[in-house]
Amino acid sequence: MGGPGTWQFRYRQKFVEKHAIDCIVEGEAENVIGKLFRAALDGEDLPKYYEVGMRETPALEEIPDIVQPSINGLVELGRGCCRGCEFCNVTQRPLRWYPLEKIQREINLNVNSGKVSGCCLHAEDVMLYGSKNTMPKEEKLTRLHEFVVKKNEGGISWSHCSLAAVASNPKLFSKIAEIILQKQAWWGTEIGIETGSAELAKKIMPAKAHPFKAEVMHDNKMVPACTLIVGLPEEKEDDIIKTMELVDDLKHVRSFIVPLFFVPLGRLKREDWFRRAEMTALHRQLLFQCTEHDFYWVDNLLELSFRDKWYGRFLREFYKGFAGIAKRKVRQIE
Repeated sequence: MGGPGTWQFRYRQKFVEKHAIDCIVEGEAENVIGKLFRAALDGEDLPKYYEVGMRETPALEEIPDIVQPSINGLVELGRGCCRGCEFCNVTQRPLRWYPLEKIQREINLNVNSGKVSGCCLHAEDVMLYGSKNTMPKEEKLTRLHEFVVKKNEGGISWSHCSLAAVASNPKLFSKIAEIILQKQAWWGTEIGIETGSAELAKKIMPAKAHPFKAEVMHDNKMVPACTLIVGLPEEKEDDIIKTMELVDDLKHVRSFIVPLFFVPLGRLKREDWFRRAEMTALHRQLLFQCTEHDFYWVDNLLELSFRDKWYGRFLREFYKGFAGIAKRKVRQIE
């Protein structure tokens, strides 16, 4: 077994035993998977859990093109991250950006297959494609998106980007948005806010925090799914209150805010999990605040999604009804 979620198997030993999983590989496997399969074929013992080290991480030229259409048209732009957040595994790997020619080949493979209609550009920060630091490269980003929009009729999304990268060059962000919005009403990405506490940010994610104007994304029809981390190490009541104040500041910004419990990964992997039993009244209040924020923006997104479509009225009303049921359920819990 492999993939970005393999860390979960460390905590699901019964699942591993039940499904007779011999070896779990965490990390980029290009340089290790061959020897593991050879060992299995030769009847040798396999490590139950193999963590790929830095020396085994593949260089750019060792990462092959995909050979079959990818799920949901996902195309990697590169690997690694330069921000160094302590709670993340990816920041422990070197930053490598793929040449545009490789990305074009994979997009062409997806499009020519006839099985994929859209494209999700994947990187830890799509806005930094081709950059060696935390400042976006205009020419590289523009060329990439002009090609992607030309080739894909099913819409474009980003896997992840950072608020800092958007804030560093809002004019470039608007330019990229203009290219994308030629063929779709809005677009989305996942953005990690993590906390509203400056003190926690300085300790755990010093290169992630940056002043920004969230309206830049709102005006350009990007809808971020913003994650918050609840229960970070050393979190205090004042940190939770500052995060709640941040969520309140974002109430007029079209977005989804998703609170997540702290999971010990990266350089924080020896810390304790945050568990439901540890939730305080403030934590619960923050979770409900995020839920109310998300429901507030559902109707607006439905309007954008089905605008100018003949069937829009019917689907819009169906989804609004579903959202109404969900709202009532949540408020009963509260």
